[in-house]
Amino acid sequence: MSENSQKSNEVSPTDTTANAQTPSEPPLFPPAKPGKKPDYGTNNTLELLEKIPSKVVEMKLDDVLTAVKDVDNLCDYSRCKAKTSLMGQNCEHCQKRYCFKHGLPEVHGCGEAAKKTERKQFLHPKPVKTVKQEEELEKAKKKLQAKLKDMQVGRMQKTGDLPQTSRGGGGGARKKKAK
Repeated sequence: MSENSQKSNEVSPTDTTANAQTPSEPPLFPPAKPGKKPDYGTNNTLELLEKIPSKVVEMKLDDVLTAVKDVDNLCDYSRCKAKTSLMGQNCEHCQKRYCFKHGLPEVHGCGEAAKKTERKQFLHPKPVKTVKQEEELEKAKKKLQAKLKDMQVGRMQKTGDLPQTSRGGGGGARKKKAK
């Protein structure tokens, strides 16, 4: 194929945007005022996707993905437009992301779940013996991993920087030849 025929088969980026939205089709979301972000009507990604028919999602996938990305970077509290992409808190009860203003469970509606969790921890605490055993176990695991790493480094230095498995050996002992 020649270069001219290849160029005619390629579609430029401007052509795809012109074909994606014709003047007869209404916009996917209401147009935003100049200088302001578009209002998608919700801060919940699932609600946003439920409002959009699947045929429209297939036709205007880029617009939908942009909207989902914008909504995911906002506080999940209704009517709050604070960005949470850099600084935010994940709620351990509802698994949503909130700005610091709405991060407390009591503020955004997880007060009962937080109350139950704290009550359970207070009434049924882990015994101190168990906590100490877990800490000692973690410490021993770290020590073992460090020792294994040191041994592996020492073994690699002795063998010329090649592990036993890459040399084709089974790692077994070799007999020395008698002289």
